[in-house]
Amino acid sequence: MTFEFIWSVLTFCFVMSAIPGPNNAIAFSSGLNYGFLGTIPYMLGASASISLMFAAIAWGVAEIFAAFPDFYGYMRYAGTAYILYLSWKIAAAPVRGKNGSEEERAAARYPTFLNGVLMQWMNPIIWVLSIAGVANCLGNDLSLPRLLFLCVTFFVMCFLCLMAWSFGGNLSGRFIHSPRIRRVLNLFMGLLLASSALKLF
Repeated sequence: MTFEFIWSVLTFCFVMSAIPGPNNAIAFSSGLNYGFLGTIPYMLGASASISLMFAAIAWGVAEIFAAFPDFYGYMRYAGTAYILYLSWKIAAAPVRGKNGSEEERAAARYPTFLNGVLMQWMNPIIWVLSIAGVANCLGNDLSLPRLLFLCVTFFVMCFLCLMAWSFGGNLSGRFIHSPRIRRVLNLFMGLLLASSALKLF
């Protein structure tokens, strides 16, 4: 593996993982409402699913989009519906106080591993970016070592970036104890996530 290849993979993985987007909005909101530990399942699901997506693309799944162009349209509507569903869940998330009662903790529904997986696999933008990333980073050389390097690097980079956003939300929650302000933050993050669905059209 050349330095040019390693650098292109690192750059692509960092840019795709670090910039504000649906995953980071969910990680921040979950960190705010449920803490860092409650966000780990979602972070693992999101990071692992995109890494597996790279492998699937390299093994020919991208040809499905070329052979069945209407499939992208169906996925676009399904992805929009799912993003709006998660947006509503964030905006309507239960607001806990500084410590949170046992009832509040029991009622809290953390974003799950499956939520993280579906958020990626039902989002056509993630597919387009992943196809472009595999094409630019791997080119015609789809050898296993290069593919593994791309998948593992993205998993680590994505997980670290989601950790940073989740820590940011958790840190904000430590200083913001007002239920009213937390509701406003939840509403803002929900609207921010919902706005990302507009990019699908």
